[in-house]
Amino acid sequence: IKEGRNIFSNINKYIKCTLASNFGNFYSIAAISLVIPFLPMLPVQILLVNLLSDFPLIAVATDRVDPAELRKPKSYQLNRMTSLIIFLALVSTVFDFLFFGIFYKVEPSVLRTLWFIESILTEILLIFSIRTSNIFYRAKAPSFPLAALSVVTAIVTVFLPFTKLGREFFHFASPPINGLLIVIFLLLSYFVVSETVKLIYFRHWRNSNKNLTF
Repeated sequence: IKEGRNIFSNINKYIKCTLASNFGNFYSIAAISLVIPFLPMLPVQILLVNLLSDFPLIAVATDRVDPAELRKPKSYQLNRMTSLIIFLALVSTVFDFLFFGIFYKVEPSVLRTLWFIESILTEILLIFSIRTSNIFYRAKAPSFPLAALSVVTAIVTVFLPFTKLGREFFHFASPPINGLLIVIFLLLSYFVVSETVKLIYFRHWRNSNKNLTF
């Protein structure tokens, strides 16, 4: 029973992370493509984003679950998750717009590189936010595969544009340090806002009906 509830909880984490990140990217690419005269990200770069971000997402299946998630049986209530998914997707879209508002005048190859970095790292941060309904530091420690793959993916994401492979095959450009610092600031701000939205959402449902399950 405990193992089944653990699996069920991790499936829900995967669904929330995947839908929120994909909806956010869809809104961003659809809207931004209408206002800039070049592709915001090349097809090969989009494929690489999907590949790299899948490693930590797959590792969610091994993640540890908060004790509160195991006390009662859960049921699929996608209609209640939909609001949270939409809110988090909109947060992601807003920060993408902020990103393009800051960097739209830079060279296209540099903009694509910085957005590539921002896109993958925001997905990793979203995983660590959505894996618990409480504030992130009160959750059980992540499983080793999830933590390790997240760190490896983040390192590869940041350093790949500085390599010959990244420049010649994936058409990245070595990003400027000040650009990376701005991206780091946006990432930290994104995480804070996503955590705030998540906590407000779960607090609302707990207050409205203490018997609700997520």
